[in-house]
Amino acid sequence: MVNDMQERQNRYWQLLHQPDRLLLLHQASSVEQFVTLMGDWLAWPELTLDQMLDFVHMQRWEDFTPKLALFSQAWLPYRYCSQSKEVYWIPAFNQLSKPFLEDDISDIRLGLLAIFIQPKTLLKSLLTQCDSVPEIHPCLMIFHWSRCGSTLVSSSFSKLNDCLVISESMLCSDIMRDDFWSQEVKVKLVDLCLRLQGRFRHGERHLVVKWNAWDLAYWPMLLALYPQSRVLCLIRNPKDILASHQRLAGRHMVEGQGLLSTEWHIQQIETVSTTFSLNKFRISVLQHLAQLTHALLNSNRAILLDYQQVKDFHPTTLSTILGRPLSMDEIECWQDHWCFDAKQQGQVFTPAVSNQPVPLRELQSPSWQQLFMTYNQLLQRLYWDKKHDV
Repeated sequence: MVNDMQERQNRYWQLLHQPDRLLLLHQASSVEQFVTLMGDWLAWPELTLDQMLDFVHMQRWEDFTPKLALFSQAWLPYRYCSQSKEVYWIPAFNQLSKPFLEDDISDIRLGLLAIFIQPKTLLKSLLTQCDSVPEIHPCLMIFHWSRCGSTLVSSSFSKLNDCLVISESMLCSDIMRDDFWSQEVKVKLVDLCLRLQGRFRHGERHLVVKWNAWDLAYWPMLLALYPQSRVLCLIRNPKDILASHQRLAGRHMVEGQGLLSTEWHIQQIETVSTTFSLNKFRISVLQHLAQLTHALLNSNRAILLDYQQVKDFHPTTLSTILGRPLSMDEIECWQDHWCFDAKQQGQVFTPAVSNQPVPLRELQSPSWQQLFMTYNQLLQRLYWDKKHDV
């Protein structure tokens, strides 16, 4: 019996590196079919659901270091735990198509394979295998302040058959924000995780990466890591951004989330007043992003666009700016796509108007005046297409 169990365990670890067999498990239409397939792979014909659950539960993930070149053909890293320094994996058979990577992840986690088998690995143990995973060369990286049209731009590229879009990877974000890692190691970890998430599995040839708004703080590292990538930064009138976050606040606009850089939080502790104001907090976040944008533009690597430009551009104008010409069919696809809400698939886009305008006292505050002055300075540095009257 001991030998049988040892053989089954060996088969189980081998199974995790067999994309063809894992695909069949991923496609299983019922729990019964899944258990039957598992019984076949494990040479355990009498296997029951309870036995399978017990068997999977007893496997020791802390001792597991995958052969990354093969393992990553079937598995996608999606979450990083800063306490344990572990990465969690889900099946990589679905083509990413949602406006945000987190939406695709949520769908994938509903599948039987993702429910029954949940690999996890120590992040640092994977570094020695980085060279076994194909390099990536993003054709475009998108930075933004949030609510600036970035989802419209990135989701448009996801409509192109040869483009893979990684939209707001929390895995990479969380690693960049973890001060446990040295800068040298952090660069390698981010590159490895983006290689794994951005691996072409469905015939793609171009990679577009849209970062989270707070990832703008790491632009020097990311531009140095991917020196050939085009860089787009999107901004918007701060008053409109604040109004949008009053309707539905983004994570970085909620106090206590700890998403912005350590340096920014230290500065806030030193300058914060005794009276907390949510609008003051959000204004300070936008001012921080505006200052980062100034620094990014000084690198001479980035194209700066305002929301008003993006929503008025013809698809061919934007695609030309970003170096990806469109066919006639792709132009029609983009035109249709731009009629709908980029964040709510299938819903016609309707501009929302805030019922809670920013209080006048906030708009007259020195911090707001400073923010608006910074924004107006940035407007002087917008990309200007002479063929398009913005």
